[in-house]
Amino acid sequence: MVVCKGGEKMSEQLLEKILHVVTDIQKELQDIREEQKAIREEQKAIREEQKAIREEQKAIREEQKAIREEQKTFREELKLIREEQEALKNGQKELYDLVNALLHRQEETDAKLESLTMDVHRMHGEITAMKQEIRMLSEKVDSHYEQFNERLNNLQLDVDFTVHKTTMTERELFKMRNRLF
Repeated sequence: MVVCKGGEKMSEQLLEKILHVVTDIQKELQDIREEQKAIREEQKAIREEQKAIREEQKAIREEQKAIREEQKTFREELKLIREEQEALKNGQKELYDLVNALLHRQEETDAKLESLTMDVHRMHGEITAMKQEIRMLSEKVDSHYEQFNERLNNLQLDVDFTVHKTTMTERELFKMRNRLF
C-alpha cells in the first residue's frame, strides 16, 4: 500500500473524526450510565416509601381492630347498662306497687303506717341514689361515645391522607414508567 503525504493527512483527519465520534459515544454512554444510576436511586427511594406506606397501612389496620374491640366492649357495656336500667324499672314498679299496698293498709293501724312510711322514705332515697348512678352511667356512656366519634374522625382523616399519598405515588410511578419505556 502506498501512502502519500496527503493520504497521511486524510488518515489523521479520519482518525480524529473517528476519535471525536468515539469520544461523543463514550460521553453519551457515561450520561446514560448516570441516568440509569439516578433512576435506580429513585426506584430505591420509591420502594422505601412503599414499604413505609405498607407499614402505616398495617398500623391503621391494627388501630381499626382495636377500635372494633372497643366497640364490642362498648356494646357489651351498653347492654349491661340497659339490663340494669330494666331491672331498676322493674324495681321501681315493685316499689310503686308496694307503696300503694302500704297506703291502702294505712287506715288499719297507725303503728303499721309509721313503719311503712319509714320504709317508703328509705326506698325513695335508694331510688334517688339509683337515679344518680344511672345519670352518672349515662354521662360516662356519652363521654365514651364522644371519644369514640373523635377517634373515628381522626382515623377517617388518616385514611384520606393515606389514599391521597398513595394516589400521588402511583402518579409518579406512572410518569417514571412512561419515561423509561
